[in-house]
Formats: sequence, C-alpha cells, structure tokens
Amino acid sequence: MRLGFYSEIARRDIAKARAFVTEHGYGATANEIRQCRQHVMDLHKSPIFGTTINSLDFFSISACRDLLFHVQEHVMLLTDVDTFLRENNLTFLGFEIDRDVLHAYKQRFPYDPAATNLGQWQTFENENPDTFASMYQFWIQKAG
Repeated sequence: MRLGFYSEIARRDIAKARAFVTEHGYGATANEIRQCRQHVMDLHKSPIFGTTINSLDFFSISACRDLLFHVQEHVMLLTDVDTFLRENNLTFLGFEIDRDVLHAYKQRFPYDPAATNLGQWQTFENENPDTFASMYQFWIQKAG
C-alpha cells in the first residue's frame, strides 16, 4: 500500500503561518484569505514564514485555504510512522523520493543500503528539514 503524510519538520513554516492566521482571526472566505495573504506578503521580509510564501499553494484561494486554513491537518514525524508500522505488523518498503535525496541518504548512512531505516531517515530529515517538503510518500506491506 502506498501512503502519504505531511512531515511535521517540513511544515514548520506553515505551522507558524497557521498560528498567524489564528492569532489575527482570519476566516476562510475568499476575501479574508486575500487579506491574509496580503498581510503575510507585506511581512515577507520577516523570517517568520520561511518558505510558506514561496509555495505555489499560497497563490490560489482554494489551495491557500487548504494550506493555511485547513481545520484538521495532521502532521507526523518518521518516528511516529515507525511506531505505527511496528504496532500494526507492517513493513516499511521505502520512499518515493528523488534520486539525489536517496543518494545523499545512502552517502550519510552507508550501512542502510535498502534505505529503510526510519530512525536514520529521521536523523537525515532533522539535518535536511526540507527533504519532505511535499510529504512523506512511501510503500508498506503486511509483515511476515
């Protein structure tokens, strides 16, 4: 089965922007989203929002609503994924990921040639926090 989850680490700037939205009381109507985006862009020189305003999703009303105004988004760490897989007798088969990222991981962790050690992937992501900017996308199967 192929799964996809948002990375807590990769979405750190989005979390800050979501807090800003909440703090300023913006609603999710098209006009409020436009006002909020303008407010954020006026502050764009501030490092608060990081890469959020560079996201293509920021510039579309519906995509921005999902990006910054989603009422129930869940984010995970790879350690959470690892725990879930172990508790449910599932095997991690690997990420769908760019070859350059995979190569960098294997350079960093040469003793994991299958690139399936989620603890080491967590370390790699901590060191390279934008690795999973879109999301974790990976394959699993029932163990045994």
